[in-house]
Amino acid sequence: MSPASPDDDPTHALDDFVRRMRPAAQPAAAADADLSDLQDGLLARLHPERATGTAGAARPKGGTLRSGQTWDADDVVDVPEVQLPRVPPDRTDIPAVTLPIVDLVAEQAQAASSPVIDLPQVITPPLPDAGALDDATRRASHGVAAQQDSEDHDNAEAVWQPGLQSLQLRRASHPRLLATWQPGAWTGAVREVLASTTEFVTTPGGTAVETYPPHRLLLLWPPQRLDAPTPGRWPQQVKLSAVPADQAAEVLVGLLPGPELLWIHTAAGQIDWALAAEIVLHHDSTLRPFQANGLRAFIASEREATFARLNADYDLPGGSGAVLRR
Repeated sequence: MSPASPDDDPTHALDDFVRRMRPAAQPAAAADADLSDLQDGLLARLHPERATGTAGAARPKGGTLRSGQTWDADDVVDVPEVQLPRVPPDRTDIPAVTLPIVDLVAEQAQAASSPVIDLPQVITPPLPDAGALDDATRRASHGVAAQQDSEDHDNAEAVWQPGLQSLQLRRASHPRLLATWQPGAWTGAVREVLASTTEFVTTPGGTAVETYPPHRLLLLWPPQRLDAPTPGRWPQQVKLSAVPADQAAEVLVGLLPGPELLWIHTAAGQIDWALAAEIVLHHDSTLRPFQANGLRAFIASEREATFARLNADYDLPGGSGAVLRR
């Protein structure tokens, strides 16, 4: 097959094959014979329906290719016919689509219309008249003013707080205590002379601080004249005690010699408390240092108060004569 022939037929690919492969010196008749035999054999194998000659025709003998390879007719194997699937061509027609009928005019009209909102019914109360409005304003102003006055009054007054004694249960009065003086009753007096104090004490565990409650002087006088409850300057009994104030009267009742009654003197200015303190300080050898020092300080304070009183309450008019009380 010549490469210069653009219209070569593949069925004639072996035409003139033997002649071209043999040398030129071979006779043309032999080449034609071999070529015809080869052509008839190949034609019979490739196209049995177009084969010529009888059924007992001689089979091709074979040959030699241009490359020098020798082939034989028995080496030829028929290639099975392959049926390739046919690819359908692309569709050029447009499938039919059924769409619902749309009324564009109605749709546009519905879109342009305003939405309907169902609002609850609002009941507007009637407007008050001017007289009712002024009356309501006046009553509100008076109420606010009264409330403010009440708050100002409450803030001006001190807030009541119960005292410590009122929070405690009241002790029952002793049956031998008198609320008022009567003839034949003993007279007692109570006064605090030492405030609560602390003292360093030595204990087995070392030095410690001990706190003492307030101390009071308890005085007793026998029954006075039938017409006057004023006690004398010198008391019958004097005692220094740390008893609480609400229990001092019962301690004095316990000091009475018998079932006599007792009245507590309330005019402390008529009693010489410095003298009573000196009596205890001079005779009681069991006083602790803080008690003795407290009594000395109390006596000094009473003398200063007495001096201040005689200096302020008495005067000598004209520089001579009797000293008069102002």
